[in-house]
Amino acid sequence: MPDDQPRKHIYGNPRLRQVLIGLVTLCIVIALPILLYPQRTAIEPLQPRPGSHGPSPGQRSESLTQLGSTLKSGGPVQVIYNLPGKERVVYITMDDGWFPNEDIVKLMREYRIPVTTFLIEQAAREHAAFWHEFVSAGGRIEDHTFSHPFLTHLPPAAEESQIARPLAYFRQFGPVPDELRPPYGDFNSTVEQAAREAGIKYIVMWDAEMEQSKLTTVHKQGLQPGDIILLHWVPGVDREMLQLLNIIRAKNLGIADLSQTLAGGSPPICRLTSPVPVPATSTHQTVPEAAYRGTQMRQKSKGA
Repeated sequence: MPDDQPRKHIYGNPRLRQVLIGLVTLCIVIALPILLYPQRTAIEPLQPRPGSHGPSPGQRSESLTQLGSTLKSGGPVQVIYNLPGKERVVYITMDDGWFPNEDIVKLMREYRIPVTTFLIEQAAREHAAFWHEFVSAGGRIEDHTFSHPFLTHLPPAAEESQIARPLAYFRQFGPVPDELRPPYGDFNSTVEQAAREAGIKYIVMWDAEMEQSKLTTVHKQGLQPGDIILLHWVPGVDREMLQLLNIIRAKNLGIADLSQTLAGGSPPICRLTSPVPVPATSTHQTVPEAAYRGTQMRQKSKGA
């Protein structure tokens, strides 16, 4: 046919053949990570604040506004936003640790409430005795890094150090953590790889938040079974916890242990049978103002 000769000439061209091979190779390189790891929703990347290496004590560092669905990220660690299952339960998590509160421990003991704390090592060192008490009341301590930086803006070695360093210190409180909550909800596949190398099995995010006496959810449907609720160890968190417990009860939901559920167990479920009284103001603050100011000064001197 008349077209045969030009077609043979094109496919026989060595330069064109090299270009085609290069394009095919590039497509394979791009597609391989997608095929190897399942796609999952990740948070939108956050810009670091100039000169900031972590939150000031008493500030809330994570929120629902940091969650988004525009990016996909795959990696070697399982990322959890919620845990829907057969039981009508939710999971309570608390972040940071600068303001431990004795009333939270009292509530945990009185109602047998399972609480998981994602703890900053620097904050844990300020109040180690309290965290032993927290664990003795049934609490779980998991990893929130050493000093709460934006992990995606660190070199890989620094990422792994921030994740792995607290694990040795947290051994004194119980089982070595295998869950990580990245500061500010900031992670990507490189952070996931660093987490896996440190021994982390799960990156635990959240889909509900209790802040300033108001509960907000990502799905905007009120509290639902499987929701992972975020609070922070800030002044007044004891009152927020009481309000949250009443919301959970009104929704006919129970509270289960996050770590036991992730491990495939069937943890006991805390079910509140009557409303809990909520005082007009927070009644107790574990850390006095003088100690708070001392913590701020130490943080500034450390550059954190």
